[in-house]
Amino acid sequence: MKIAIVATEASADFLGFKLIDVLKKRNKNLKLFGIGGQLMESTGFNSFVSIDNFNTIGIAEVFFRIPKFLRILKVIEKKIRDEDPDLIITIDSPSFSYRLVKKLQDLRKKNVKFFHYVAPTVWAWKKYRAKIFSQLYDKMFTLFKFENKYFVEHNLESHFVGHQIFFDKKVLKKKRVITFLPGSRNIEIKNNLLKLKSVIINTTNEYSDYSIYILTFEHSKSMVKRILKNINVKIITNFDEKQNILSNSYLAIAASGSISLELCKYQVPSIIVYNTHIITRILIKLFVNVRYASIINIHFDKEIIPEYLFEKFTYNNLIKEIAVLLKNKKKREKQIEFMKKFSNQMLLKKKNPAEIISDYII
Repeated sequence: MKIAIVATEASADFLGFKLIDVLKKRNKNLKLFGIGGQLMESTGFNSFVSIDNFNTIGIAEVFFRIPKFLRILKVIEKKIRDEDPDLIITIDSPSFSYRLVKKLQDLRKKNVKFFHYVAPTVWAWKKYRAKIFSQLYDKMFTLFKFENKYFVEHNLESHFVGHQIFFDKKVLKKKRVITFLPGSRNIEIKNNLLKLKSVIINTTNEYSDYSIYILTFEHSKSMVKRILKNINVKIITNFDEKQNILSNSYLAIAASGSISLELCKYQVPSIIVYNTHIITRILIKLFVNVRYASIINIHFDKEIIPEYLFEKFTYNNLIKEIAVLLKNKKKREKQIEFMKKFSNQMLLKKKNPAEIISDYII
């Protein structure tokens, strides 16, 4: 059996890695190819292009790079056709994924099936995408229970599988560690880190008895080093080392994104930040239908983790919040209590999501 898997961002690379691990244990003769990052490639997965080509996020930022994405789309379409897969699985990256799958619909004549893993956030904005995905895919695997209804409404077979992050959960004793996580793609890392720089300097000076870490990716390491030149911090890119540091952290300051789920998993009191292009910012404010950026805040419909987005993302706001979460035991315990509740709801009967999905493949 030949399976094309397309994962164009770091969080999808992790999900793809876990899925491949289960698939290979079940059938060593599978041929797996497509797009993936370092984790997926570590399994022997054949990635057609580097995941670094997708280091853009935000409406305006993507708009300025449309010609590049169209070229990549054409290359990947051809390579998938050349490999003649039996099944195509796209993971997250909804805008890229559905455009690729749309171009490959004629492969249905060869009985090729199309699965998508990680539902587009139609509950937050672009609700019309539920209908588009339902027309293009055979199955949808969702991370959150409430998502299925948006796709079932359009007759797409949808299955809640839970979030892989919460499987193999371990919570380690906290150490005197403060962690900064500026994002996963170069453009957002740069945007966030330039605003965080003064906060990081203040933190290293004010809390010299803490170890300060910047958790990033190999493709961004040189840029992070350049921005934080001569600042006493440790920059970490190794996946296992990052997981260990994160689980030990006493406080994390993180860019909005799936990392907030990992912080919940490890019960790390946190602050969420985000900065982006002014055009993207305006469009988000106009069209996004949810009050919060973090899924835990959306889930409980209140601010469990403090969010400092766009104009609120300031030096003064952050240094005040950092001081509160380092010193105020009640504030810390409140976050941890809700993180525990949230984590317990993120799996389907404590099953491995990759195993659930594999049941529909093999």
